[in-house]
Amino acid sequence: MSYNEFILIVNSSSIIILLVLAAILLTATRFRGENGYAAAIIVLPNVPVYLYNMSRMLGWHDFTLFMLPISFSVNTLLMPLLWLFAKKNFDSNFRLKPWDMLHLLPCLICAVLGITLSTEQRMTTIMHEISGEDTWIGNINTLIVFGQMVGYFAAIFRFLYRAKRSINSTLSDAEWVQKEWIPVFEYLFAVLFVIVMVCYAIWPRTDAWLIQILNVVAMFYLVYNSIAHPVLPIKQEPTAEYDLNTQEKSEPSIASAMSEQQMREICEFASKSMKETGGFLRPDISLAIFANEINISPRSLSRAINGYLKCNFFEFVNRLRVEEAKRRLLSLDVKDYSIDSVFTDCGFRSRSTFYMVFKKMTGKTPVAWLEDKQSSPNN
Repeated sequence: MSYNEFILIVNSSSIIILLVLAAILLTATRFRGENGYAAAIIVLPNVPVYLYNMSRMLGWHDFTLFMLPISFSVNTLLMPLLWLFAKKNFDSNFRLKPWDMLHLLPCLICAVLGITLSTEQRMTTIMHEISGEDTWIGNINTLIVFGQMVGYFAAIFRFLYRAKRSINSTLSDAEWVQKEWIPVFEYLFAVLFVIVMVCYAIWPRTDAWLIQILNVVAMFYLVYNSIAHPVLPIKQEPTAEYDLNTQEKSEPSIASAMSEQQMREICEFASKSMKETGGFLRPDISLAIFANEINISPRSLSRAINGYLKCNFFEFVNRLRVEEAKRRLLSLDVKDYSIDSVFTDCGFRSRSTFYMVFKKMTGKTPVAWLEDKQSSPNN
């Protein structure tokens, strides 16, 4: 097999796989929630580029000349789409606004540059790429993509870090558990980008096949998790208490002066109140609601739980829920329960969330855990 044949096979296979993955994703999720962004990530920045690579290798010059401006522009859409995907998943108030169109500016710039090239200039660019070299427009495109990688990944990871802290402080259920794969996906993409850039610097011709292979791997991960984890909107408390721009400044003296004894007393009182009132069985329980009910500031309660129990509020609540689920599964009335009734009675919003939380805390699914307990001679 020649090198050109290898590139042709990789690109054609990648196109087919990505289109199939996008179709599976949209069909399985019925276009719900953020999956439109996910499908756009799969198709828009990738398929046109791979078509360009294929036509270049096959010598379809007319089609290659047509695809060059498209290829050199749509590859700048990946980072904005990753940013919008993160925002859409973790910011319930996010809506596309006119100034968000500025994210498309690099794409428009590259498209204009590509369109203004004469036929001779486009053909020169194509021939240089076949030989593994770049012309000025290729260098500009590479610099833009590299700049996007640095800028957008920094913004994405900063946003996800702040979003996680906000969710951990204000919610008690599925929002982070259901979506914790998304930061992993973004980190995966960052690692793949670094690999691609390093390999490109060593041997530029890797851009015709390595990106495609790694991208297909990342898209498999994206599609699997988008389907496996049902969309649950993030419901953040609309109070200044949880505005991450001001959170660090609120109640600094209380937070810094709280002793271990104080944290222990708060945690014991919170646990007792939670169990007596059955608050952990309520799907809508949050730090703000519970703190108000027991007359403790949310900031102090959050600090106490994090400092003494070494977990966040929703982990604290889910521990109680899992213990209650265990009790119900082992009770004499377990025959009257199905798994569905157990998770709903224990305060979980969905069956998949119940399974994920239960397995995370016990290492086993509810069914496997119950079977082990029932088969144990000590039970």
